[in-house]
Amino acid sequence: MPNCNNKKYENEFVNLMNLKGYPAMRIAGSGIGEEAVCDCVMFRDGRTFLVEVKATKEEKFYFRQGIKEQLQAMIDYAVKTNCIALLAIKFKRRGWKYVNLQGCLDGSIDYEDCSDRN
Repeated sequence: MPNCNNKKYENEFVNLMNLKGYPAMRIAGSGIGEEAVCDCVMFRDGRTFLVEVKATKEEKFYFRQGIKEQLQAMIDYAVKTNCIALLAIKFKRRGWKYVNLQGCLDGSIDYEDCSDRN
């Protein structure tokens, strides 16, 4: 999804997390530079989360090659900095799902089958 369209969902995610009491902020220029590894940063229970926000109209979110590479770069950076790599998926007209990315870049994520890992 182009960066300009995803900004809406990044802001929605940040607002939702802040309402739940988890400080979160959007990274300006995320997705543009090579050094920008995530869309947002969130803090919860003394841990730091690097968050990539994606949106889909489909029933499933697929880990296609380009997305796998992007997410693997975030996971690698999270490991180096002792953070948690998190994928926040907005299933349009259904809701949000949150996935800890450690060892989870294969196949797809189905909105109905995965649990909401807040």
